Amino acid sequence: MSKNGSNDSKSTPVIVPVILASQAGQKSTPAQPPTHTDDPEYFEDVSLWHFAMMNDQVRNSGYDQALGTAIQAKNHGTVLDIGTGSGLLALMAARHGARQVTTCELIPVIAETAKKIIEQNGHADRIRVIRGLSTNLVVGKDVPERFDILVTEIFDDGLLGERAFQAIKHAKEHLLKTDAQIIPARVRVMAMVIESKEIFENYRVGQVSGFDVRPFNKFSPWEYIGIHLDKMAYRPLSQPVRIFDFDFKNLPNGEESHKVDFEITTPGEMHAIAYWYELYLDEKTMVSTGPGLAKLSSWKQAVQIAENAETFQKGEKVTLSAHHDEIAIWFAR
Repeated sequence: MSKNGSNDSKSTPVIVPVILASQAGQKSTPAQPPTHTDDPEYFEDVSLWHFAMMNDQVRNSGYDQALGTAIQAKNHGTVLDIGTGSGLLALMAARHGARQVTTCELIPVIAETAKKIIEQNGHADRIRVIRGLSTNLVVGKDVPERFDILVTEIFDDGLLGERAFQAIKHAKEHLLKTDAQIIPARVRVMAMVIESKEIFENYRVGQVSGFDVRPFNKFSPWEYIGIHLDKMAYRPLSQPVRIFDFDFKNLPNGEESHKVDFEITTPGEMHAIAYWYELYLDEKTMVSTGPGLAKLSSWKQAVQIAENAETFQKGEKVTLSAHHDEIAIWFAR
């Protein structure tokens, strides 16, 4: 196995013609496909995962609860929100009584839409949307003072692909008060060995119709792939194992690695390593991106496909090295 990267690819809109059913015996005619030619924002590249994320009630409730607790503890102080999206977290902060909320969004069309949503919901007086990266903000120039609270959820399926570590470390050094609260407070990464012929055969080839076509695997993804395991045919071959713990007030610098032993509890073929994370928004509130939840998370599990399928018996150990830097987590034999 080799190093992974973000699989957080953006999806472009797809226009589908609609056929209207006939009414009152009238002949049906094709409707014109919506072109949105009067709305240039329609053509901007906005990822479709935003919709699932906004509708994730577990995630929303967790962040709302953690923000309410933090804002009360900080006597209705100021909030920095990194990654505006629809403006939902900023709106939550304002609703809980934050004195002032500043939120940063890189994608111009999303920033402009968030402004409209915030104004429509009556909180434009206390929420300021800045179009751009938080790492470009300067206290005294772009913002008047350091913040009491940082909230962010710029975490992709693999945790680090949206450069959350870099943004949080910069904010801690340059934008937050020394006693500021960070939401989430910490994160734990979990992983397990899985068998899934369905997943493996979607991304690897071997013998096909009597021919060896393995050289074609050079075109296969070697980074992680975001997959909802609960929607696939798979079997855990090991128990989940803790891989990394990160405290957002004390993030590591550079690359780290260590050996991890996965004890096989169910015999089978190892097709992949699946990993996910548990976001501890505060000490009372945790949101998991793992499989087997009562309600499917908007985040998928990160699945790193094995180069070759290997058979293991119960009681055997699979030893891998787990690595991370500031933008990726990956495993190697």
